[in-house]
Amino acid sequence: MAVDAVTDVAGLVGDVRRLLSERGPRAGDVTIVAVDGPSGSGKTTLGGDLGDALGALVLHVDDMHQGWTGLLSTVDLARASLVDAWSTGRPASHPTWDWDVDEPGAAADVPRSDLVVLEGVGAFAIAGDSASARVWVEAPTDQRWSRAISRDGAVFEAHWDEWADQERQLYAVSPGRAAADLTLDTGSSAAAADEARPADGPPLWLVVLGVVAVSLSMRTLMTSLPPLLPRIREDLGLSSVWLGVLTTLPVLCMGLLAPPSARLGLRLGVARCISLAMVAIAVGNLARGFGHEVAALYLGTLCAGAGIALAGTLLPGMVKASFPPGRAGLATGLQMFAMMGGAAVAAAVSVPLAGALGDWDVALGFWGLVAVAGVVLWLPVDRAVHRGGDHDQHPPDSSHRLPWRSRTAWMLAGFLAVQSWEFYSTLAWLSPTYVGHGWEAQDAGLLLSVFTGAQFVSGLVGPAITDRVGDWRVPLVGAALCGLAGQAGVWLAPDAAPWVWALLLGVAQGASFAIGLVLLVRYAVSPAAAARFTAMAFLVSYTVASMGPTTMGAVRDLSGSYSTIWLVLASLMFVQLGAAILLRPDRPQVP
Repeated sequence: MAVDAVTDVAGLVGDVRRLLSERGPRAGDVTIVAVDGPSGSGKTTLGGDLGDALGALVLHVDDMHQGWTGLLSTVDLARASLVDAWSTGRPASHPTWDWDVDEPGAAADVPRSDLVVLEGVGAFAIAGDSASARVWVEAPTDQRWSRAISRDGAVFEAHWDEWADQERQLYAVSPGRAAADLTLDTGSSAAAADEARPADGPPLWLVVLGVVAVSLSMRTLMTSLPPLLPRIREDLGLSSVWLGVLTTLPVLCMGLLAPPSARLGLRLGVARCISLAMVAIAVGNLARGFGHEVAALYLGTLCAGAGIALAGTLLPGMVKASFPPGRAGLATGLQMFAMMGGAAVAAAVSVPLAGALGDWDVALGFWGLVAVAGVVLWLPVDRAVHRGGDHDQHPPDSSHRLPWRSRTAWMLAGFLAVQSWEFYSTLAWLSPTYVGHGWEAQDAGLLLSVFTGAQFVSGLVGPAITDRVGDWRVPLVGAALCGLAGQAGVWLAPDAAPWVWALLLGVAQGASFAIGLVLLVRYAVSPAAAARFTAMAFLVSYTVASMGPTTMGAVRDLSGSYSTIWLVLASLMFVQLGAAILLRPDRPQVP
């Protein structure tokens, strides 16, 4: 149905009268006018004016909301107690919420009326097809925010992000602006609204392209290194401890720099920070290509690791702000698809690339050119976001506090800590294990590429499954069992089916990490909360995981055998399995 725009209340009243005359009552004997739109757009004032002009009973959905995170529950309850009751001739009531004790209150009886104006967020969804007229009210984001805060004060200000996320979830699955018969812009002018409204943001295809371009460079720094370690050791005379630092540095950066990355994202904007991150990744990789210089090798690794920390912390929030809630799994899967695809290619071609380009340092520096291409592809997203103004679609949350008191946050952080320990230990020691069994370095690099290449697929499929199943523990448990089988295989029978073991390990780690990223989005109440949650989870998980490769190396030195590494990792997989079982979909969200 075409949406007609009106510019004044008087004209709106006339258009509503016309619709009511044409359509008549649709909820039994009751005629419903539904007034919907985002918070602060002026629905309450407009609803009151319509009620006075039409002689209608006015009901405010704000009186019915089930707390700050129960908007979808409000819709279901109010539809049953109001619209269904009117349609069947029963006495109507509506739900309430006791804000003092934060729990449902007693139902409120609704007086009998032949004409009702139902106004508030969710009014379209509550009325459904029983509405005889639907009016959508909108205004620029900054004006809506100012109105809401001036009306409700600090209480709403503290929950603005949380409530805006509830609105997005509602309008993603229920009638919104497109279902309106009439729209009214209550801003200073329609032109100002179009200029200030960032809800659409950059085109979704542009965001997808940018996320893929950034993700391609987020693991090449690490996976391009292990196949070349024997040549680096020989040329630079580095000990095993210092070689282990090259793997540990970027992982440690991802942990320690996650909280300041989240704060920087709030200060400069997520898209702009990701641009800076890609520049750092490009510069760091290129620096590793400057001759056989130990300083360039380590400083370049540190610089690129800082960029990876910044981009990795902020991408989940970008996904939450840009994609509908029901598509977050697919969006994260595309991110993983690109990330692990780049990792697999880097592991497979590192040795041949060093031969073709002349030496290992040039081969490491080559990945800086890939990062430069990522910068070029991301910049259009950055420009589009900042042309639109407020990239988060609502005023940013000024809180920098990480969710240390959330049990859900700790549970997912613990899961990711074990998973990351498993991943980076496998990344560091799978190739050396098989070199120790007499394999050529190039063949061991190909085996590592199978491990990372399997993640290329499972990292896409695993999150997509979470969009379709009611309980994401199903794929998480399946992934853990695959990992356990792969680790047991390398431990007990390394030469029996090495390619199968590598495949199982890759399937397990790709799906587990990718679904973990989805849960950073699913459990968070808003994009800003997702950034804080990601910062906390990465701080805990990557700081713990950074010790994995070195600790596993110490286990190997103490035992004198690579097989002990895989015994320890298989034992840790039982911990990961237990954590996966505890990640229930109904766990409290992270503020």
